[in-house]
Amino acid sequence: MNAPDLKNFAYVSEDYLNGRVKAVFVNFPGLGNMEMKSSLDVPDIILAHEGVIFVYPFVNPWNWMNDKTVKFVDGIMDIVIKKYHVGRNCPIVARGGSMGGYSALAYSMFSKHRLAAVIANCPVTDIYFHSTERPDLPRTFHDAMGCYGDISTILKDRSPNYHPEKMPDCKYLIIHGFNDKAVNKEKHSDKLVKLMKKRKLDVTYVEDDKMAHCGPMKYETVVAMGKFINEIIK
Repeated sequence: MNAPDLKNFAYVSEDYLNGRVKAVFVNFPGLGNMEMKSSLDVPDIILAHEGVIFVYPFVNPWNWMNDKTVKFVDGIMDIVIKKYHVGRNCPIVARGGSMGGYSALAYSMFSKHRLAAVIANCPVTDIYFHSTERPDLPRTFHDAMGCYGDISTILKDRSPNYHPEKMPDCKYLIIHGFNDKAVNKEKHSDKLVKLMKKRKLDVTYVEDDKMAHCGPMKYETVVAMGKFINEIIK
């Protein structure tokens, strides 16, 4: 993988880049998402104008941030950092929802890059439990881990809920809806946030009493997310 071929492996919002890069947002998809993104979502265009560059790696739709995916994204970030002259003090932020929320958290745990913040919307935080939470899930975990035997040890090892000590000291925004039927709020985010607070990590937890899985968010949640992002890129 090299800079001229980057577009084959990730979408990078260079067309929207305005001046120097003030922050890098690396974005992870939810389970099954196969989109090769080609433009920014409307709200992110405003952030891009303020100096945020967005990176969307084209990852396997069932990847569950396995070791191969972490290395793949690290390779993309190596190119982005060099190509766009990203400074050592420029914040790198991981962002995603559902499996993408887990991926953002797991990337902070296993990446060689130091992250400044993580934004996780309705994240899976216990992939050991989640592997049997719904009937459509076991096949995805076995595929991601490349094993059709017992994968319980691997899943626990890569779950924030089992290993909060692997989570780096950075800023975290975790959002979860009370009406989420796909990822159980009590089994995932509620448990993780308690563990994070016990470690005295800098976590902001937004519990949205109107939201289902990943959305739609109520106004106050959107405002809280905007405030969190502004504090990072100011």
